Amino acid sequence: MNFQIFCIGKIKEEFYRRQISCICGRLKGRGHGINIVEFPDAAIPDKLSESKREAFLEKECHKLSERIKPKDYVIALCIEGKEITTGEHRKYMEKAVDYGYETVTYVIGGSLGLPESVKRRADLKLSFSKMTFPHQIMRMALLEELADALKV
Repeated sequence: MNFQIFCIGKIKEEFYRRQISCICGRLKGRGHGINIVEFPDAAIPDKLSESKREAFLEKECHKLSERIKPKDYVIALCIEGKEITTGEHRKYMEKAVDYGYETVTYVIGGSLGLPESVKRRADLKLSFSKMTFPHQIMRMALLEELADALKV
């Protein structure tokens, strides 16, 4: 099975980069393709009004949106998404394969989240919790969950 993680922002801390690399190695060692694509985050304007927030998110995620292919099964990580178990997660991945999707693509937004257009494109909106987590921890948690769901 092939996986992509599209995310806004880079992981700066060496500890998290090593952990992420280790988990990716485990996945690849079991024959799963894994590709992490980082897109630059944009500086959030000091006084960003709610009415301009969506335009900011669209601009920040424009390149990310362009990389999503029609044959990708898209899972958007967002706080308003569905909370599921690891077993249910595995079933969603199996369903993607059964329906002929080539890749399962996870999408992680920047500090302000994802634009509505990306959430609408998603085949599943997934929430790990109603709490907010730093992006480096969320990326590592997603990879651990992926490895657990695949029994790697």
